[in-house]
Amino acid sequence: MKKIIALCAGLTFTLSAQAHMLWLERGADNQTRAYFGEYSEQVKETQDTALKSFNSAVAEQNKQKLKAKVQPDHLAYASKGAADVKLSSELMYGEALLSYHAKAGRSDLKAVSDLDIVPVQANSNTFAVFYQGKPAAGLELTVFSPQFWQKKYTANPQGQITIDTPWKGQYVIEASKESDKAGKFNQQNYSKQYLVTTLSFVQ
Repeated sequence: MKKIIALCAGLTFTLSAQAHMLWLERGADNQTRAYFGEYSEQVKETQDTALKSFNSAVAEQNKQKLKAKVQPDHLAYASKGAADVKLSSELMYGEALLSYHAKAGRSDLKAVSDLDIVPVQANSNTFAVFYQGKPAAGLELTVFSPQFWQKKYTANPQGQITIDTPWKGQYVIEASKESDKAGKFNQQNYSKQYLVTTLSFVQ
C-alpha cells in the first residue's frame, strides 16, 4: 500500500494515477462520505494512518459549512438534497504544501480552487479544468468508472475534455499538478505545491 509519503521523494513529486487523492461519494442516506487513498485499487486510508490528517476539514454545500463525523475509514458529512458538495484540505510535508480538493456533483459551473474541474453545463459529460482561473490546456486527467476501469484524457486548448460514461454508477475524474509556488502555511514556509482535485458524480 502506498502511503502519503510516497507522493514525494526528496521533494520531487511524481504525478501518477496511483498517487493518493481525496474523493467524495454521495449516499442514499443524504450522507456525503470523504475518502483518502487510491481510488482505482480501492485503497482507503484509516484513522490509524493518513485519514486522521483530514478530520478537521469542513465541507460546503449551498454556502453552508458541514463538519465531519469521523469514521474509521472515512469522514461523513450531513449533506442535503442534490446540490454539489465541496471539500478542500491542505497539509504540509517537509517544505511542500499538499493541496487537495474534492467535489461531488456536476451542477456548479464556477471554478473555486487553484486546480478545479467543472462541467461546461449542468450534468454535462464535457468538463473544463482550470489552473489559477485559466483553462489548463494540455493537462492530463484520469477518469475512473464504476468498475474502477480508468482512462486518460488530455485537455484541449480550451482546457476541456468530453468523457465516456457507458456504465451506470459513480465516476470520478482526477487531475493533479505540481507547482513551484512558494509561500507560508500555518507559520511554515513551503517552496513547492502539489495539487490534486477530483470530481465525482453518479451517471
